[in-house]
Amino acid sequence: MSDNDMIGGLYPKPRNERAPDFVIGKGSFNVKQFREWMQAYLRENPNAEWINFDMKISKAGKGYAVIDTWKPDQQAPQQQQPAQQSGGMSDMGDDIPFSNHELRTVI
Repeated sequence: MSDNDMIGGLYPKPRNERAPDFVIGKGSFNVKQFREWMQAYLRENPNAEWINFDMKISKAGKGYAVIDTWKPDQQAPQQQQPAQQSGGMSDMGDDIPFSNHELRTVI
């Protein structure tokens, strides 16, 4: 992990076990450190609208935050072609648990 991945001035803390259920975590910002980090980040990423991050605990037990750099694949997913439909009940196949006659009776 490089220093560029760590979010300076953001310090997550473990959740207090006595906290109410709706409290999912805690954290602190060192304003001076975070301001410096954010200014540098925006210089490198001038069009950034969002910063996703993961809150982690080091082996020494200290909280830290890192940028989540995951991005979806830029390739468009292949579109599945819709099944050809003739409009008739006979095209439904043999894998249905009832007969076409039973379906027509219900409808």
